[in-house]
Amino acid sequence: MTLVTLFAAVFTFTASATGVEKGTPIEFLFAGPGTDRDYETMFILDMSVDEFCKGIEACGIPRGKPVDVKNCVLWPVGCPLELSPRMSDFIDTAMPEGLPLSSAIYTGGTRDRHGACEASETMPLAAFCLYTLSQSPIVFDGVYRQGDVYNCHRAAKTLKKGEKVRFALSWDEKTRTKCIELAVKPGNASEILERLKVESSKSAIEALVDFSPELTVAEAVSVAKSLRVVDSATVKINGCVPGHLFYSAFMPMVSWLDPKERLVQPYELRLGSTNSLVFIEEDWSGSGLDPKLTRRVIPFSEAKEHPTDTCFIYASPDSRLETLYSAMNALSESQVSTWYVYAQE
Repeated sequence: MTLVTLFAAVFTFTASATGVEKGTPIEFLFAGPGTDRDYETMFILDMSVDEFCKGIEACGIPRGKPVDVKNCVLWPVGCPLELSPRMSDFIDTAMPEGLPLSSAIYTGGTRDRHGACEASETMPLAAFCLYTLSQSPIVFDGVYRQGDVYNCHRAAKTLKKGEKVRFALSWDEKTRTKCIELAVKPGNASEILERLKVESSKSAIEALVDFSPELTVAEAVSVAKSLRVVDSATVKINGCVPGHLFYSAFMPMVSWLDPKERLVQPYELRLGSTNSLVFIEEDWSGSGLDPKLTRRVIPFSEAKEHPTDTCFIYASPDSRLETLYSAMNALSESQVSTWYVYAQE
């Protein structure tokens, strides 16, 4: 029988030790039954990951948001949790220089179409992953790429395989991330930044910032540079209004202007008196290490026949975003999900 007790805002559960030896690199504090990663996991839950999440939510801990790159959610968002016994009772942590450890949060992880927790083919049944993994219901508040933090979490002791430990998760409503929406319009950039400053002084915030169609490209670039300065685990600039642009779209790498410096070849959408769409075909049949690149102007209607998920937009600095949004909409049947804007005369 699964041991679950619900009272107030506390969720208690039991988990069984995997028996990994002291000093073993740990990537998962908790994983679900049947995981194939027990060699890098400290504990296996005595219930399914789905039951674990339902128990957490039944006691009042709200579901947050996992990382979702396609929808520009680049920071995990959720309720900070207190774990007892503490993670440090079982895990020795030495973070890389310049990468501070953050709080554990409950995002709820990614779900299938029925609302159940998903398991990845390569990282199945994660319940608390110690790097940023979208399907893990519990992750850290910061963003930690697997390669950056590998080996920084190690087993602090050797527990007998199968040894059961009873844990409690609790939370404080006052620490919950506040979500706000902000519309950037001509002339209100300072107002937007002041709002972010005021709100983040009260609590951690997640901000959905919308770049209004009335803005020029030059104005959008200026605001985007300011947002990059404040974007952090405390002020999370997350998400994008459908059909509009995420702030980082206005700050592409200058080196990407050279097709040879790109990892992939995007569409190139050039806006002017007439709009043109360029598809760059890669031919790897030659003897060299680099492909032959052939540029072809194609109708918007043919974009879906040459699949790429990235598009570079070239527009004058005084172009209004409504012009960009209209052109983006013309590519709605393609699979483009990542956009970058170059301000060019």
